[in-house]
Amino acid sequence: MKIAFVINSLNKGGAERVVSLLSQELSKQHKVFIILYDNSIAYEYGGKIVDIDCKSVSGKIEKIFNVFKRRAKLKKIFEKEQFDKIFAFMESAYLPSILTGYPVIASVRNNIKVYSKYITKYILPKAHKIVTVSKDIEKQLNILGIKHTQTIQNPIYIDNEYKIKENLIKYKPFILAVGRLHEQKNFKLLIKSFKNSQAKNELNLLIVGEGQKRKELQELINSYGLEKKIYLVGQKDNIKDYYLQSEMFVLSSKYEGFPNVLIEALSNSCACIATNCPTGPSEIIANEQNGLLVENENQDALTKAIDRLYFDEELKNKFRNNAQKSIKHLKLETIAKEWLSL
Repeated sequence: MKIAFVINSLNKGGAERVVSLLSQELSKQHKVFIILYDNSIAYEYGGKIVDIDCKSVSGKIEKIFNVFKRRAKLKKIFEKEQFDKIFAFMESAYLPSILTGYPVIASVRNNIKVYSKYITKYILPKAHKIVTVSKDIEKQLNILGIKHTQTIQNPIYIDNEYKIKENLIKYKPFILAVGRLHEQKNFKLLIKSFKNSQAKNELNLLIVGEGQKRKELQELINSYGLEKKIYLVGQKDNIKDYYLQSEMFVLSSKYEGFPNVLIEALSNSCACIATNCPTGPSEIIANEQNGLLVENENQDALTKAIDRLYFDEELKNKFRNNAQKSIKHLKLETIAKEWLSL
């Protein structure tokens, strides 16, 4: 089978990570092409990269022209290669792909409120099939009258043979959070909740990731005098070292699609806390079984959850023991078969 993935780039990000994993798995038995607008690559991949050199632009008129430029380049490739399946990840990829007229399987990766209402209502339904990353997102589309949908959750590769490369003794013990320094991830809430916790007297908070909110978050940390307790450590290639050495993992997002970082934390046997935000966490965390779900944007509830989990060793061990078992249905081989069956 000849398969195409269309995505902006393979730079750091959840959708990019999924394409990375699926391409490696599917290329074992199929011919895989990854069509990029921007040849930024941070992940390993399987198959062949096709860079159409059509990077993102700013300005409303420029963006419209860019969509049609991408459409023209994609149509040329689709005509030449005659793919059996075309998977387009995120709006930037599925919009021009659908406009080519070819049967495209569109992958919706986030809460639909972050996407263009016009595109969701008028363009997205023209896709051959729509794959959502969580059941809640599928329900949102169904309410809009879009019915040719299917949920396929993100895959995870579990590696229990990994050996720690970087000893993080200078930070230990620590709470771990991972994500772009962006409003969506709500690290302000996490910082404020940590500030009010009893646990902060005994451990640190590490936030792994980069983004536009770095300065603002650092200023907030400084205003609390917590520069030696809360660390914005930047982007890390050896992220597994951080999961494996953490006391617990916290996801504080305002909204998600299906948070990869949460299933990655579970795959590394982390004790987890997550805000019950739309969408994803409630489909991953079974409250009190493999982690704690707290009310979205509730600072006091998150503080209490941090203290409860840190000081209750029995609960922490329960969550760690249940972590990998709770996501066994998301193994890469299983999820790859679901994509092939579309």
